[in-house]
Parts: sequence; C-alpha cells; structure tokens
Amino acid sequence: MSDMVMQQVILRKQNPNGSSSSEAAEKLGRAGAVVVDRKASSLLIEGDVETIRNVTKGLSGWITFPMKQYSVPSTRKKVG
Repeated sequence: MSDMVMQQVILRKQNPNGSSSSEAAEKLGRAGAVVVDRKASSLLIEGDVETIRNVTKGLSGWITFPMKQYSVPSTRKKVG
C-alpha cells in the first residue's frame, strides 16, 4: 500500500489570459485529484500532494495556496 499524503489546495486565477477553471479542473481530474468546490476564478482541490504539484506546474495563470485548517478552541470556562 502506498503512502499518499492527501492535501487540500486552493487554486486562484492570477492571469485573465490563463487556462479557464473548467480546463484546470479537467486536467486535475484526469490526474486523480478531486475538485471539491469551483468558482470562476478559484478551485478547491483535494488529492495527493505530488499529483497536485505536478499538474499545477503546467497550469498557466494560476497560483496555489495550501489550505490551512485550524482547530476551534474550547470556549467552556474551566473551574478549579
């Protein structure tokens, strides 16, 4: 069994002359990544880190941002 590290990445369109979101989503889908959410100028992608990195290198006009997740702090007051 392979050790795949799954990651969520936000792709943001930086150049209006770059690939469309449909083209970018299609390329990522063919590589095995999953499009979680799609907007005209951004995509939320989930998949293997290496796969996403390799595909996004070839996308013109798009930049990537790793998705950061934060844990919600407990708001309960502690007595004692």
